[in-house]
Amino acid sequence: MTARRLYAPLLPDAGGMVSLSEAPSRHVHVLRLKVGDQVVLFDGRGREASARIRTIGEDEVVCQAEPPSKAEPGGTRLVLMLAVPKGSKVDDCVRMATELGVHEVALMQTERTVARWDPERAKSRVDRLTRIASEAAAQSERRDVPVIHPPKPCRAWLDQVPHSALGVAFAARARARLDALTELPEQIWCAIGPEGGFTVPELEAFRGAGFAIVGLGDLVLRVETAVPAAMALVRDRVAHLVQAR
Repeated sequence: MTARRLYAPLLPDAGGMVSLSEAPSRHVHVLRLKVGDQVVLFDGRGREASARIRTIGEDEVVCQAEPPSKAEPGGTRLVLMLAVPKGSKVDDCVRMATELGVHEVALMQTERTVARWDPERAKSRVDRLTRIASEAAAQSERRDVPVIHPPKPCRAWLDQVPHSALGVAFAARARARLDALTELPEQIWCAIGPEGGFTVPELEAFRGAGFAIVGLGDLVLRVETAVPAAMALVRDRVAHLVQAR
């Protein structure tokens, strides 16, 4: 049986005892793991370590970890610029983006964004999404966990896109295909709009920032469908370019 993967952001360099936080400790109980069972701990930054469960308490699980492996060299970094969707859709989008290899999720406020986060609660919401991402990373056997950024206006994020990055905005009814990706940049920033899509001025702002405006076919997709469709398309194109090297 494959060893279960658990998120442990503070792996000791020389190995040793590791106390799991609330979410992975709860996962141990759900999986009915026992003292002595072997697990794999990953720190969300590319390192992982073999470990065995030493104690299982009601609120805390402690593992004996071996020295962690070195982080593997990173390839193209994928950033998802996501207009905050309504309700629990953001949970699903973050989960699927994690499973599809996104490294950062930059939450956006756009003109048609319905969901508006209270600034005082933004940190707790980001923490919750980070827990969702860590669970998805464990399930998909990723070594890293995406960074979740609190919402900023669309134009504020555009100001932070590196000049060397490739930008792609996925828009409903856009006719262009993803043909701008012909070489592997250090970063790819992919923008997904809100329910109702990006406005014309926002699309012009993306064009002004050097983004390609592309579509996802002839049908208008919900945001929770557009995210996995777009990320799978980008990942497939990146994999094709890697194999062609």
